[in-house]
Amino acid sequence: MSNKISIITVVFNDVQHIRKTMESYFSQTWEDKEYIVIDGGSTDGTVDIIREYSDRLAFWCSEKDDGIYDAMNKGISHATGDWINFLNSGDSYASEYALEATLSCSYALDADIIYGNSIKMLDGHLETIIAPEDIYQMEHEPIFRHGSSLIRTSLHKQYMFDLKKYSKYHFALDWYMIHQVYKAEYTFRKVNVTIQCYQAEGVSNHPFTSRWYNYKIATQGSFSTYHFVYFVKSVCIMVMKNIGVYQWLKALGTEYIVNDILPHIPFWWGRKSYLNLLHCKIGRGSFIMKKCYILNPWNLCIGNHSHINRDCIIDARNRITIGNNVSISHRVSIMTGSHNKDSRHFDYTAQPIVIDDYVWIGIGSTILQGVHIGCGAVVCAGAVVNRDIAPFTIVGGVPAKVIGSRRKDLDYECNGYMPLT
Repeated sequence: MSNKISIITVVFNDVQHIRKTMESYFSQTWEDKEYIVIDGGSTDGTVDIIREYSDRLAFWCSEKDDGIYDAMNKGISHATGDWINFLNSGDSYASEYALEATLSCSYALDADIIYGNSIKMLDGHLETIIAPEDIYQMEHEPIFRHGSSLIRTSLHKQYMFDLKKYSKYHFALDWYMIHQVYKAEYTFRKVNVTIQCYQAEGVSNHPFTSRWYNYKIATQGSFSTYHFVYFVKSVCIMVMKNIGVYQWLKALGTEYIVNDILPHIPFWWGRKSYLNLLHCKIGRGSFIMKKCYILNPWNLCIGNHSHINRDCIIDARNRITIGNNVSISHRVSIMTGSHNKDSRHFDYTAQPIVIDDYVWIGIGSTILQGVHIGCGAVVCAGAVVNRDIAPFTIVGGVPAKVIGSRRKDLDYECNGYMPLT
């Protein structure tokens, strides 16, 4: 089955960022792709940079248009791939493997729209935005960044951006298009891949206005008590997040109670119930012992029959996905957060960690951000893992290196539960 991607960049007078964006496209390891660049008639030198790459572009033009969505429609009309992805000027892919990792998720290839996570860039700080899997939330608002999605070309050519609606929805016209597709009951699939980094200073970085457009699109211009209540609730939460009392309440519920009170509760069902209230996903038969320190439990997803021992640090500031029958020994640190040592501003970064089924992580080990530990792998005691581990390999040392292999016919359940622990 062909999975050619048509990547479309629209730009106008952005000589500062266009080269970085274009180089991000060319760095992608996925080979079956084409690049389309639509320029709105720039006069600042942007066109000179585009022209340098012209022999590597499927199509490009520089001409006056009727705004960003008119330019995007032009790009769609020239697309010949199976999928369309928008890489706007100033944005970039999260890694050179972003497209390859997305299309390697075979379970998603039968969908009409594939979407993933994004990284928001604001004032030198990076924040990973985890897209939810529950598409029902699109009754109210977008759940993924448009650039962090792949839309079937045939579908996108059917659902072009409706320029007649621009005066009504302005920068939310792409959400209007996606909502129309959602209401038409096309298939969406979430992949656990961080696809793009985007500049938060873009035209849609207006929280109140965005929520108002979301409400208008969700109700299609008619009044809905259900949607209006959701709109008011979202605005209230937005306002609270910008006042000091919210930070104190959040710290009380998600820091103090989780890490100072729960560790003293000897009943697992009580600790688990509270973690579930914070949207921490814990599968059947899984168990977290007392005295573990957990950051952002709502980003923690644990499969069935997995066991986390005492004194572990679970830094879920970005997504941590732990599979089935995983054994995590005492004093293990799983760290999604870090800082850029080369940044003058010591920029914060966070990348997801994935631990597949039957993994055993030895006592005192450290798993660093962005790591994927394959099925059945073993991390020896005290190891520091800073890169992906292939399935059924045994690694040890600082940094961890392959020192052996494990049998592949594994068939067991981790049962670490003990009363009062």
